[in-house]
Amino acid sequence: MKHLLLIAVILSALLCGYPQQAIDKETLYQGSTIEALLAGNYDSVDIVKNIKTKGNIGLGTFERLDGEMIIIDGKIYRVAKTGAVTEEADNAGSPFYAITTFDSDVKGSLNIDTTIIDLKKYIDGLRPRSDLPYAIRIKCKAKSIKVRSVGPYKKPYPLLSDAIKEQATFDYTDVNGTMVGFWMPDFLGNANAANYHLHFISDDRTKGGHVLDVVLTSAEVELDETPGYNITFAPYKTMPLLVKDTYK
Repeated sequence: MKHLLLIAVILSALLCGYPQQAIDKETLYQGSTIEALLAGNYDSVDIVKNIKTKGNIGLGTFERLDGEMIIIDGKIYRVAKTGAVTEEADNAGSPFYAITTFDSDVKGSLNIDTTIIDLKKYIDGLRPRSDLPYAIRIKCKAKSIKVRSVGPYKKPYPLLSDAIKEQATFDYTDVNGTMVGFWMPDFLGNANAANYHLHFISDDRTKGGHVLDVVLTSAEVELDETPGYNITFAPYKTMPLLVKDTYK
């Protein structure tokens, strides 16, 4: 069985009545799984008020797959399918999120035109290990960036692969902001998106979304190794997908 050095997996407190655990700053906290999201489970597993207690950086989405979630500096933002960016109220629900307390372990910088492929190769070279999750924070100047958002949907919810076919994309030029997200080992691909998953928000908090493509003119890259991994499973049953899906 594939595993991490340290994995703490717990069932939902709502289901099992387990007491709230103390927050470990070296742990990635996750609500539900990417497999559940791929299968079209968009009902809320937690609310913003609780999610914010578990860290200060991360990503996810909102109930009914209503937009992209960016967690930065302890605040949670929604990028709607219209492109509008709002800071979310405490009672907003989420079917999937990943959050940690960011403590930079590795730093690097780029000051040349850098594509998304080049950026990932650069981070691959910075990353000390390939068997642990890493939180990523990139302060950057983008010559161009392409981002997306989705939703919202009504029941019966579509599979994520079908929802993404209706995504809205936005192309921005000469924008400063921050990319946040995670790099995950391949063997965690059913729990979270394997390899890179990045969301962007501009410094003025008016632009953002799930990163599809980018050309950077400069970037300050920071990585936070997270050897702990805590999943709160969703209370609903996830049916296995008949066709292997990916989240890109």
